[in-house]
Amino acid sequence: MPPRKPSPQAGEDAALMAHALCLNELFRHWPVERRNALLKSARLERYNRRTQVLSHDRHRRELLVVVSGCLEISSLSALGRKYVNALLGPGQVAPLVRLLEDVPLAYDYHAHEDSVIIHLPCDAVIAGLDAEPVLWRDVARLGLQRQRLSVSVLQDQMLGSVHRRVAATLLNLAAIYGAKQDAGLDLRVRLSQHDLAAMLGLSRQTINKELGALVEAGVIELAYKRVTVRDARLLREIAAAD
Repeated sequence: MPPRKPSPQAGEDAALMAHALCLNELFRHWPVERRNALLKSARLERYNRRTQVLSHDRHRRELLVVVSGCLEISSLSALGRKYVNALLGPGQVAPLVRLLEDVPLAYDYHAHEDSVIIHLPCDAVIAGLDAEPVLWRDVARLGLQRQRLSVSVLQDQMLGSVHRRVAATLLNLAAIYGAKQDAGLDLRVRLSQHDLAAMLGLSRQTINKELGALVEAGVIELAYKRVTVRDARLLREIAAAD
């Protein structure tokens, strides 16, 4: 039998994955031949909003590369209370910890928006890194950046005022999702008060009060599950206040 020709969709998906890795925070510095080798074991998945990623095997050792949409990293307490660790947008990758072996996996992954995600087997990623050890430098750099952010978030949670913590979280989201509009920086991600409460470990009532104060001060505008930063300078001042 003659070899089966790849479908047009398969060709489009391969081109999309190749383009996405070129723009990714971890893989953009890889030599083309290494990225091409990695793509042989990659797969592209499309998820509807709120769909669990890795639902059939949550312990599978894969890196998740966000092509479009938003990946939510979260966990639930024994009492069902949700904590959102991060919202990752296009160009970002998680979880780096899966490059290690036998690491307990405390988090779940959901499509926060309709999302397109590349799944990369960790063994294939490690093979590429080991073939050119200098590439491990980017893993270390990205891991240290995230550790710095985690320490900063933890410090804010322990020492910062609620007002400061809310402002800092909105600034971080604006850095990832902000798009310049006439009214300011539009956070192009679905963001409810429940989402913010889960990210900060606060009640929805507290979040409602804090957002209301920022609206009253002219710092942000609110629409249905959307936030626009109108005064980024003042928001930075609030986030940096003692």
